[in-house]
Amino acid sequence: MSTASAWQEHLRGARWFGGKGLGARVARITALPWYTAAGAWPAVRSELAEIAYEDGRTETYQLVVSYVPAGTAPAGLSVGTTTLPGLGDVDVLDAPSHPESAAALVRALRDTPGPGMDWHDASPVDADAEIRLFTGEQSNTTIVVGATTLLKLFRKLEPGRNLDAEVLAALSGSGITPDLYGTLSADGYDLAMFCQRITGITDGWVYATDACAAGRDISVECHQLGAELRDLHARLAMAFGTSTRPGDEVTTDMVHRFDRAADQVRELDAYRRAARLLFGAPSGHDLATQRVHGDFHLGQVLHREQGRAGEWVIIDFEGEPLKTLAERRAFDSVWRDVAGLLRSLDYARSAHADPDGAAARQWCAAAREAFLAGYSGRHRAEPALLRAYELDKAVYEVVYEVRNRPDWAHIPWRAVQDEARRVSLDPPAPTQEEQ
Repeated sequence: MSTASAWQEHLRGARWFGGKGLGARVARITALPWYTAAGAWPAVRSELAEIAYEDGRTETYQLVVSYVPAGTAPAGLSVGTTTLPGLGDVDVLDAPSHPESAAALVRALRDTPGPGMDWHDASPVDADAEIRLFTGEQSNTTIVVGATTLLKLFRKLEPGRNLDAEVLAALSGSGITPDLYGTLSADGYDLAMFCQRITGITDGWVYATDACAAGRDISVECHQLGAELRDLHARLAMAFGTSTRPGDEVTTDMVHRFDRAADQVRELDAYRRAARLLFGAPSGHDLATQRVHGDFHLGQVLHREQGRAGEWVIIDFEGEPLKTLAERRAFDSVWRDVAGLLRSLDYARSAHADPDGAAARQWCAAAREAFLAGYSGRHRAEPALLRAYELDKAVYEVVYEVRNRPDWAHIPWRAVQDEARRVSLDPPAPTQEEQ
């Protein structure tokens, strides 16, 4: 089996690969310069895989590859074998999954950085600290470096600055986001970044689902999260500016996204009329727009222990992985982020013993109201506008879950169906200009 074929097989099971089920094949692999010194084992470098799809599209993914002498790879970790000039017969590994290779990568970037490694502050990075792979589900790969640092390896690459690195650079020192230590770039792509590891925290998804399962009210925490999102939006507006956009264009984009989703998940066709009615909410007036998080949910926030300033830290600014870079970079209404968190609270009630029962729904309603109050108080979005953004997000989630986590698809399906019934009983009223 060729190296390209071996990686193609490996990608089918890689959580971070977004092309599963789309007829993807590895058309070409381009090796970048070595990070590790000549003659050192393991030998580690990045390789750019051109992924070709049946519809003619191509995408670029970063493979972070480690080579070790043939026959020495730990059981179950070898992607394949090959022969390389100067190295001979070698086993091929996904470097982040092999602790020795991950440690070699960190040490090389810290101690002997090449021209693509741009350090803002390397002092917090301990190259000799314990190294481990973060195992949470995500579209990239994160290596934990001791108590102070995360190395985030970007997998799906697009030319120019990575959105996450760009935002962290602008907001470092704010306390709302982790600090950025450095970025790795090559061939016009951002490949990775080193950033602050926040300790003394609980993942927001874990915090909320544990609370829902136990019937513990988190209204106070949700109110604080709303306030911190408002602060984040103010800082993003200051760093990147603001604009306005005709609501008719927003409606057109929502309808277009629905149509694309229905092409992939045909069952959505049954809800097309309700979606078009609700997606008309932004029409007829201009919306204030700015840089937003773009994929705001409970998995993108960290809850601090009591007694520390600021209850929440916000992470991961790359936007929704199924959208194009242009869509993710574009200014949008702040209500997209608000809707994203509201949808995430709906997901969280799946942890309850009876997700559709009165207790779970009451827990979710209280958390939603507290979050909205913390974000905006009485300064709320038009109800129909917020409903439109929530439905837009739920439709996106249907496609994502059907493709990546079919066992979860019933959660956004439930939201789409509930909204369709609500529209049929209570059609959205004409909206007033957003306050």
